[in-house]
Amino acid sequence: MAKKERRLKGVGGTGKQNDATKQAAARRSQKLPIQKHLFWLRRNAPIVVLGAIAILAVLLFVSKTANDNHDGDGPGDDHPVPHIDGLSMDLDPERGNKTQDFLNNFVCNYQPYSEVKADAITTAVDIEGYCHPRLLAVPHHRTQRVSISRVTGSLTPTWWRKILNYFMTDEIESSRDHGIPKGELVMRLPRPLQIWDLDALRDRFIQQEFLGLGPSGSSDADTMERKSPKVAARHQDTQNPLDSGAFLTVYLIRLLHGSRAGISSSDVENDVQCQNESGQCKALQQWDNLEQHKQRITLLSAYLDILPTVSDRLAKSSSSHINPNGHPLFWTPTILKSLFPRYTHTYDLIRHYQQMIESEYETLKLMSDEFRKNVKYLEYLSMRINVLSRAFGVPASTDDSGLVWGTSGYTKGLSIVEEMRLYETSNFGSFLDDAQNFKLRSMCPLLDMYNSHPNPNVSWRYDSKTSSYVIRASKNSDIPPHHSLMVSYGTYTDGHLFAKYGFANGDGSSPTEISLAVFHRMLGDVGLGRQFSQLPFDVWDPKDRDEIFGTLLLEESHMDSAKRKSLLSAKNALEMQAKELLRYLMFDDGYKECIDLTSNPGSSDEELKLLKLRHLIRIANYREAWIVRVPPKFPDARPLQTMGSTKHDRKEQKNSVGVNANRIVSICRLLSLRVDDIGGGAIDYLREGITSYASPTASTKSFFLVEKHEDELEYRSMMCVVRLCNAALGRYLGYDNTEPEIVGTRQWNAWYVMTGEVRALGILIQTAASEANKVKRLYQSSKGTIAATDASMTVREEGACPLNYSLPLLSRL
Repeated sequence: MAKKERRLKGVGGTGKQNDATKQAAARRSQKLPIQKHLFWLRRNAPIVVLGAIAILAVLLFVSKTANDNHDGDGPGDDHPVPHIDGLSMDLDPERGNKTQDFLNNFVCNYQPYSEVKADAITTAVDIEGYCHPRLLAVPHHRTQRVSISRVTGSLTPTWWRKILNYFMTDEIESSRDHGIPKGELVMRLPRPLQIWDLDALRDRFIQQEFLGLGPSGSSDADTMERKSPKVAARHQDTQNPLDSGAFLTVYLIRLLHGSRAGISSSDVENDVQCQNESGQCKALQQWDNLEQHKQRITLLSAYLDILPTVSDRLAKSSSSHINPNGHPLFWTPTILKSLFPRYTHTYDLIRHYQQMIESEYETLKLMSDEFRKNVKYLEYLSMRINVLSRAFGVPASTDDSGLVWGTSGYTKGLSIVEEMRLYETSNFGSFLDDAQNFKLRSMCPLLDMYNSHPNPNVSWRYDSKTSSYVIRASKNSDIPPHHSLMVSYGTYTDGHLFAKYGFANGDGSSPTEISLAVFHRMLGDVGLGRQFSQLPFDVWDPKDRDEIFGTLLLEESHMDSAKRKSLLSAKNALEMQAKELLRYLMFDDGYKECIDLTSNPGSSDEELKLLKLRHLIRIANYREAWIVRVPPKFPDARPLQTMGSTKHDRKEQKNSVGVNANRIVSICRLLSLRVDDIGGGAIDYLREGITSYASPTASTKSFFLVEKHEDELEYRSMMCVVRLCNAALGRYLGYDNTEPEIVGTRQWNAWYVMTGEVRALGILIQTAASEANKVKRLYQSSKGTIAATDASMTVREEGACPLNYSLPLLSRL
């Protein structure tokens, strides 16, 4: 009984035992919520893991977006730099799909055309296209970039691979993925996908309407000959032949029209024209008769369909104030004058390109009613810009199978040299010599979509053995993931790059040209070579002018009236130019008083000035004499990549800038010569130099350079350079030099190019002034007090002498 009571007491416990029991119960009650959470986590583990991944994905996405939108200025930058892969374009779904398909398949998956029985020539040039497997299409940038390496493996869950592949950044990948290795083949463009200007010249409509060519008989097997009185198309003002690029433009428009119409052109019947004398009749080619190109249109339609059109060039992006397809050649004169000072280097280039295209269109309209009815000016302008900005050079030779590929009918009866001489253009026809090499142009699908930079990551070359363009990664470095492909269009200056291609790299990687022809307008090579000139080619060489103007114009001849009119106009223009050139002789540096030839005729001073004027006339239109090129500010600049890293590594050229101004310095030595210079033999020295330059054996590119002589002459010459630069700088007065806010707009591009020209003039002024001060100090130290009163050191900085003092020189020419 006692034991039982003790057991009962033990159950109830004492007060101390009761407290311990209560504390233990409290501790158990505190652990209960934690245990509940752990239990919940165990039951919902997959949901917890997915939630954590989602949060991580959001954080990575924010970081990735921030990196993509960062512009990162490099050391030494004073303004933002455009991205090399250009601006993102607003593409509607249909256009975006077409662009995507083109980038992925047009060249990359091209196979030789199997339906045509291949001959030896076709077999040699109709080869497979190729694109590196790491290339990825980027439709909204109209280019390709290097893709990042992908997470693969059957053991990795699909959803996890997708997340890692999407959010993989350059920083993560760069440590183990080098992209496309240096020197590796990136792309190959076969001949059937290229569109040459030679292909255009073989178009029967173009031959008939614009080149005055046709078969010698009624059969295609007959050889080709020139049909009189039809002559080749020529610029109306100069009678210079049109550049082959004009005919390539017409050819592309014809192919595009045929592609859009479904090329049911085989149903179109040709007109028939009977010749009165023989009674023979022959078919005339109509604009929409494209049976000759039926196969090519089918092949090229995907490329033709994505070329920028008029509406593309006039449209504005909804996301910015920039039109990626805009081009300065579409600018009106008012817009051009508002952005560039008149007669500055880039202004002149833009205007000359515009004048060339306007003149071509007017000529083509006059030559062909069919062309006039079917092609409006804006369509021609847009396609001509495509040719200017997208065509690549073809250094073909007579043993290149690509030259004879695609020939048919009467062109097969001629050798390639004979055929080329029949095409009277500014770069072919009678202009051809006996050389076995030809400089052609080609539209290069896909290659022409790669952007340009002076420091590219791929190189291109034309392979004459296969008539294909071969593009390889740079020999110096790999192409990293995310980087778009960049080629080099050539060693263009900022101004020429902008005028022709419509963009500026904007990172100081290109040289700058300035014109010091401040008192006259150049008329010969205006920067476009033989593509376009304001002078007939016949009078480009001053040595030929006397014969042409003195004999052909004055005597009765069988010269065509249009040709005669153009030469008379050129003669008048050159006479007006000679009067403009007198302005360079108005300063009379080295003389205390101005030289008045009206009151002192027949003097030695007049003889020297006359020799100066004659030499100025000879070199007035020699472009290299008046243009100075200044090297790039950042020659080692590497372009920013919108789709990749924004790190911009460029270093400013710290050493002295090497400016080759020998010719303009020579001109200033000519202008600064006094009768007493060169030991009193200045007249004989100049006469001998001009005579040697004008000798029949001298090259048309020869240039008589006035060499360095006395310190006094060198001082005046350097100050003359300063004067010309200051006159050039005066044209930029009144133009805002504040950088526009939005990079890439036409205002920003104009500002960047114009700022570069001003900088180049500043460098030349600083260099010439420094040299002048150096010579002056040396002269003063050697002459002492006499130097202060020496007339030979006189430079007219305040103003020029009256122009009428030098007018008598014109009557003695």
